[in-house]
Amino acid sequence: MNLPLLAADGNAAAVLEQINLARVSPARYAETLARCMEGVRLREGGRSLDEAIAFLRRASPLQPLSFSEAMASGAMRHVEDQGSAGTFGHKGSDHSSPWDRMAGVGKWTGAAGENISYGYSDAQRIVATLIVDDGVRGRGHRKNIFNRSFGVAGIACGAHARFGRMCVIDFAGGFVENAPAGDGRRTLAAAWTHKGLERL
Repeated sequence: MNLPLLAADGNAAAVLEQINLARVSPARYAETLARCMEGVRLREGGRSLDEAIAFLRRASPLQPLSFSEAMASGAMRHVEDQGSAGTFGHKGSDHSSPWDRMAGVGKWTGAAGENISYGYSDAQRIVATLIVDDGVRGRGHRKNIFNRSFGVAGIACGAHARFGRMCVIDFAGGFVENAPAGDGRRTLAAAWTHKGLERL
């Protein structure tokens, strides 16, 4: 079954808000993690969830991530590519890597990484499952979310033919886009600060 290529579903800001809540106030985020994970089947049983809660309780607060529209467009390229075909993984059908897709829209500075979530549409559930990182050796998704060298993210979410939904989150220390964004340039990092902490 092939799905039409779809634009981002508008969930990017909500995913960024959840990532920033976890980064800025990890101990408070630990209080809600178990609730966020209710109904999720865990391959490691409760061990991975307990480990994630313990990690959050001892983690130091980090700076929030800013949002890059350019990086989000690179992430959307991967959503459109995989979503219609129902494939998964970090390599595109054109054999592109996350670094290739980021390089196509600009230049990152420092470190860079990518997380992909499949099967979830709720922003809180997307971020919670990546933090728990059940069944993933090394907890690479969690490490990306709490990497203190990352300062910017590009996020795109959309339909997936096999898993229903997917969300691509690209991270970098900094990012300079190829073309100016014009007067519409803005950061979504502030969006979570107004009401985000009150919702924990």
